[in-house]
Amino acid sequence: MIVNPSPYDTRIWFFSRKCIPNFMFLFCFSLKQFLALVRQLDVNLDTISMKVNSALTRLEKKYDVITTTEKRFLRNVAQMERETMRTCWTMFLLAKGRALQMEDDLVISFQLLLCTLELFIKQSAISKVLSPPTRTSRRNQSKAKSRPSEPEVDAQLLETLCKDNECNFEEVKNVYQTSFLAFLDSTDLSRSIDFPQVSYEELYLKSRDIDGRLFFDGDETVLPPKFEISKVERTPKKNQPEEDGPMIPPQTPIRAAMTSIRMLRGDLPSNGDQPSTTLTTYFKNCTVDPTQDVQKRLETLGQAFSQKFGEAVGPHCVVYGRQRFALGVRLYYKVMEAMLKSEEKRLSVQNFSKLLNDSTFHTSLLACSLEVVMATYEGSSFKNGGSDQTGTNLCFPWILNVLNLSAFDFYKVIESFIKAEPTLSKDIIKHLETCENLIMERIAWRTVSLATTEHTSWTPDRSLVFPPVLLRSTAPCLKRFLNRSHVQSGAFCVASTGDIIPVTRWYKLKQGFYEGNLA
Repeated sequence: MIVNPSPYDTRIWFFSRKCIPNFMFLFCFSLKQFLALVRQLDVNLDTISMKVNSALTRLEKKYDVITTTEKRFLRNVAQMERETMRTCWTMFLLAKGRALQMEDDLVISFQLLLCTLELFIKQSAISKVLSPPTRTSRRNQSKAKSRPSEPEVDAQLLETLCKDNECNFEEVKNVYQTSFLAFLDSTDLSRSIDFPQVSYEELYLKSRDIDGRLFFDGDETVLPPKFEISKVERTPKKNQPEEDGPMIPPQTPIRAAMTSIRMLRGDLPSNGDQPSTTLTTYFKNCTVDPTQDVQKRLETLGQAFSQKFGEAVGPHCVVYGRQRFALGVRLYYKVMEAMLKSEEKRLSVQNFSKLLNDSTFHTSLLACSLEVVMATYEGSSFKNGGSDQTGTNLCFPWILNVLNLSAFDFYKVIESFIKAEPTLSKDIIKHLETCENLIMERIAWRTVSLATTEHTSWTPDRSLVFPPVLLRSTAPCLKRFLNRSHVQSGAFCVASTGDIIPVTRWYKLKQGFYEGNLA
């Protein structure tokens, strides 16, 4: 990657931020073709800066979010009139643009879509079929005042929409009461029928990235590429009668995200964000009770996480950051208890004072729990692994910057975390393993001091040591990590201070988390 953008790089940036619709129309490009072309240029020429790459990544994520929500939108409004559907879709785009000002979030976007549907179903003729008026509403029709009433959520209708779309009702209701009502308060629904179109046009002209209205119109520039079925290679089917039954359709991104969130919530304990009785007993068995330090740490890190989440997604989304942090805390307590039970059985001890009073251990375990929650909510955007980009990108290692945690401290708990939480899905385990690889390949070496030329002669404690790496005797730079089985005696490692020091053997951290520091 280049540090200073070249004129070519600047042109790509200009196209990606200001002229995408005109550019695609002029050259008969679709958005997916444009993104693929630029990515191919990066592979062949290596001329695209991280700034441009970050903009393209955001653009692609926004495209995926709008495409996914538009498909689900059409499923829910099949009985609406065309113009009402258009207004409803535009209102959703406007609400999403106001709430998610920085980063597009699939789950929050879909929840805002359900809020918009609730509003329009109430105001359309179809609401008479889905939600018939009660006696009280008919009795009060004659008492209605001329001024428009304040929008109120129809809990029954919203719950029905959530159930039909496999979405958590409490989360959607919270989105309605925070972001959506704030959006409605800032708009005047009694204006002309063209008000949503005019307002969204103003919003689009400020960003000039993707016009979400094109998806509703079926514009060719935003449609996904079409594949001819006849050209797709097929694997011959075996003559097995059980395979002749109906095929199960693949999960959509929204359904996959909703299923993952539901499974995560179902696996967490019901005692809220407080430690269980068993975990409290472990705390009290310590020489120094860590309960107060744990609570203060969670309060401080919770505020930092919510604030950074709001900065990354949008100022109105701080409350959603608190929700995800609360889920992370519940998972953090659950995994910690499972770890302690396992170590008690293995070592026959109940006093884990040194470990439970280690701030780094708690922060690392919490970071791993939050990463699982974030990956569960973000779904497919996390499946490609982490990113070296900083700022508003929520992918790993964003959580390390938020909690001010070193990459290797995070690395040390991943394997123990996976062992202690058997309910993790394959996608989440794969994501954590990807985080491990990123740390070993790139992230852990950012803070290494290559200016150190004199090696100390002492053998460090395992909690202060990076995994050994072999060094070229003629080169000052570090080689990439080799396979652990290839690491030989006399290799060098990097201490947490950044110094390169020799070690006599490989310390197997995976034999126990913080082994030697348990009692």
